[in-house]
Amino acid sequence: MFSLLSALLVLLSCHGPQPDPTPEPAKASIQFAVSPLTLNPEGGEASVKVTASATWSITTDGQDWYALSSASQVYSGESLIKVTAQPNNTSSARQATLSFQSGDQKATLTLNQGLFVPELTFSAAEVVGEGDGGEVAVTTSANAVWTVVEEDIDYWFSLSPKAIAKGNGDLKVKFTRSYVDQKRTRQVRFRSGDHEKVLVVSQKEGEPVPEGAYVPEGYTLVWQDDFSETSDHIVDNWRFEDWAPGRVNNELQRYVPNDRRTAFTKDGALNIVARKDGGQVISARMNSRQSWKYAYVEAAIWLPRGKGTWPAFWMMPDDFSKGWPDCGEIDIMEEVGVVPNETSSSIHCNAYNHVKGTQKTAKRDTAGAENEFHVYAMEWTENYIKTYVDGNLLLEFKNDKAGNDKTWPFNKSFYIILNLAWGGDWGGMQGVDEKALPCTMKVDYVRVYKK
Repeated sequence: MFSLLSALLVLLSCHGPQPDPTPEPAKASIQFAVSPLTLNPEGGEASVKVTASATWSITTDGQDWYALSSASQVYSGESLIKVTAQPNNTSSARQATLSFQSGDQKATLTLNQGLFVPELTFSAAEVVGEGDGGEVAVTTSANAVWTVVEEDIDYWFSLSPKAIAKGNGDLKVKFTRSYVDQKRTRQVRFRSGDHEKVLVVSQKEGEPVPEGAYVPEGYTLVWQDDFSETSDHIVDNWRFEDWAPGRVNNELQRYVPNDRRTAFTKDGALNIVARKDGGQVISARMNSRQSWKYAYVEAAIWLPRGKGTWPAFWMMPDDFSKGWPDCGEIDIMEEVGVVPNETSSSIHCNAYNHVKGTQKTAKRDTAGAENEFHVYAMEWTENYIKTYVDGNLLLEFKNDKAGNDKTWPFNKSFYIILNLAWGGDWGGMQGVDEKALPCTMKVDYVRVYKK
C-alpha cells in the first residue's frame, strides 16, 4: 500500500498543473446587412450597412456601369458602403462583384441590377408641317433621356430640343419653306441606350418658284439660257476657259474646254462636274459670250456637296486692262463645301478686296442649298449693287459717287461666269475629300433683265 502511494506521489510530482495554451488570434469578420445588394434599374445610389471587426479594403471588378461613391475601405465597427449605378439600358440584367480583403481573409458582395426599359411616347405618331414652313409642336413623355440620331435630320426641318428629358415636355419641329410640289417624309430615330423610338416627320407639298417671281418691277428679259437644248448648244451662249491647276487662288482643278465629262445638259439643267481624271481633277469654268452694264441677273442653282467643292456664280468686266482687283468683281453666289449651305456674296475692287481683307461680303445659311434649286440674283444699277437669295436681300453695296474707280469700277460691261473649283485658298482651307468626287453643280437657268 505504501509503495502504491509513493508511486502516485511521484507521478503527481512529474505531471503537475500545466499553463493554459496561447489562444489563436481571432479571424477578421465582416457582415453585410443585405446580400446581394440590389441596384435600381434606373440607376442612382444604393447603400448597405457593414459590420466589421477590422479594416477591410474594397476593390471592384472593373465594370464601368457602377462606381463606389464612398471610401475604398471599411473600418472596424459599423459603416455604409455606397454604390452609384448608371441606368441599365442594355438588353439584359447585369451583375457585378465587390471584393473585400483583410490580411489573408477575403469576402465578396454581389451587386444585382435589373433591366431598365426606357419609354418614350409622342402625342402624335407623325408631325406634319405646311408647305410654306412654320413650326409644329408634339408633346413627349419619357422615363429616361432620349437623344435624336442626327443623321436622320434633313435640311428641310430642325428639332428643338435635340435631347428629350425625363418627364413631360414639348418637342418643336421647325420647317423651312418647300419649293417641291410633292410631300416629303423622314423617319427620325431617338435613342436611349440600346433602345430606339421613331417619330415620322412630314411636310405637305410646296409651290415651286414661279418664273420671274423675284424680278424687280420695271425690268424686261433680254437674255436667257434655260439649258433645254442638247449639250452641243452650250457653246452658243458660253465660252470655256482652258486653265492649268493653280492659276488662281491655288485651286487644284484643271479647267478643260467644252468637255462632255465636265459640262453637259441633262433633264433640262446644265451640269458642271468636277471629277478625277488620272492624277488630276478636271472641271469647267464657263463665261457668257454676252456682257451687260446694269441689269438684274439671276440663276437657279443646285450646289454640290463635299469638302473641297467651291461653286460660284459671278461676273467680271470685259475691260481687264487695269488688272485685278482694280477692274472690279461681283460675286453673286459662292459656297465652299467645308461650310455646307452657307452661301455668300462679295464685291471686290481696289479699295475693297480679299487680299486686303476689306472686301464687302455678306453670308447666310441657305437651308437645302445642296439638296435642291435656289434662286441667286443681283440687281445692279448706277447707284448700288444688291444681291438676293430666293428674293431675300443679302448684300447691298452703294456707289459712293466719288467718281473713283478704286471704289466703284462698276460702270462698264460685265459678263457672267459659272464654275466649280476644287480646293484652293478658300475651298481647300481644311483640305479636300476626294471621296466627294465626282460632284455636280446644277444650273436650271440663267436670266438677264434690263430696265
